[in-house]
Amino acid sequence: MDMIDFSLMADIRTTGPVSLRSIFLAFLKMGTFAFGGVYSMMSFFERELVQKRKWITHDEYIESVAIGQMTPGPPIINTGICIGYRLRKIAGALTATLGQIFTGTVIAILLAALYMKAEHYPFIKPIMKGIGASVIGLLLSIIIKMSGRSIRDLKTAAIAISAFVCLAVFRLNPILIILASAIAGLLLFRKRCS
Repeated sequence: MDMIDFSLMADIRTTGPVSLRSIFLAFLKMGTFAFGGVYSMMSFFERELVQKRKWITHDEYIESVAIGQMTPGPPIINTGICIGYRLRKIAGALTATLGQIFTGTVIAILLAALYMKAEHYPFIKPIMKGIGASVIGLLLSIIIKMSGRSIRDLKTAAIAISAFVCLAVFRLNPILIILASAIAGLLLFRKRCS
């Protein structure tokens, strides 16, 4: 079986649309090597798609993340679908999804089968605790990076703090918080966009 040449994944779009092959390989790479759940994967996605390949801008990435959060289903997959659609419409969205879920689906099935057989071994719980702690660190990293680029003034800071309080203290539905934030953004920033 031939090895996948991941060096092909480093191509940066300078002119013309990104090929479906490049989209598939990029999302296959991200789906294969991004661990730790939605928020820890977002840092990897941004590094690959915005900084390294320059396929989308940081603002387009943030917009894709917001759409991924608002739509039903796994947010990181939805974010990938949105980015794939930006790059090559429906074909790009389907290709990004296939690339992103391929390795994870195969590995999840294998790990689930192994875990069911080995869950009673004493070394499994400490391993899972270590992984859980590292995910918290990864989450903090992406929060710090995204807040530095997205919270640019007092208005955006107020929206971010309000959303945090609504979710952490009042336990409001995240979709309602996102919709309320969209309305607040429209009211607060409408003049900048016109």
